[in-house]
Amino acid sequence: MKTPPPLDTHAHIAADIEGHEIRALGAFIFAMTRSVDEFTKISARRDTRAVWGVGVHPGLVRINKAFDAADFGKALSSATFVGEVGLDGSSRVAQSDQIRVFRAVLAELQRQPRIVSIHSSGAHFQVLRELHRTPVDGAVLHWWTGSPELTEEAVRLGCYFSVPPAMMSSLETLKRIPIERILPETDHPYGDRRTAGARRPGGVAEVERRVAKLHGQESRDIRIQLWKNLRTLADVADSRHRFGTEWQAVFNNLD
Repeated sequence: MKTPPPLDTHAHIAADIEGHEIRALGAFIFAMTRSVDEFTKISARRDTRAVWGVGVHPGLVRINKAFDAADFGKALSSATFVGEVGLDGSSRVAQSDQIRVFRAVLAELQRQPRIVSIHSSGAHFQVLRELHRTPVDGAVLHWWTGSPELTEEAVRLGCYFSVPPAMMSSLETLKRIPIERILPETDHPYGDRRTAGARRPGGVAEVERRVAKLHGQESRDIRIQLWKNLRTLADVADSRHRFGTEWQAVFNNLD
């Protein structure tokens, strides 16, 4: 089997980036937005190797205060996935506003299932509590740093975990995540700040190497496994059909 291109399931990309610049990255990318308005501005894009999520970032005061569930639901109808959403324990946004928004997002995901990239910094227990309260298929805990006990609970909940280069030293956490639940990410330009060499969306080689070493496998085999994980997750969230032709070609060539 031909080795598929790198996969980056959480990165921040400028909304006005040219399509040829994304292709030049040589990877397939989940591009996050921080608000419904930001998603609306890029919703007409037809990138072949990047999918754009509709997000409501828990760190933005104005965006959370102005959040409208109906507007989010309308935007979600044309989105491939949801991201970035969640809770943040150190955010300037009032906890009540964060929870109101996150609950509305999860409720809409029960009506319109999608893969969802979830922020949980400093609010690991609270995020899992909300996922217990409003279960959804397709939950991905982005850059998860929860305790061993909470990690095991997240696994029991069916969550996946997207891991950036900055998380590669967290071996105790990584050991508790089944290899079938791991996805690679850069969280560019945040989670790859200390990565050697070029730092850019799609730069997940270090993640592949470290996960391969942890599981005693070759990096090529790990890349294939990570793509298979995404394919399974897309099926769980009833979302595989939302990915374009080039993504489908990779999914179909994994076996």
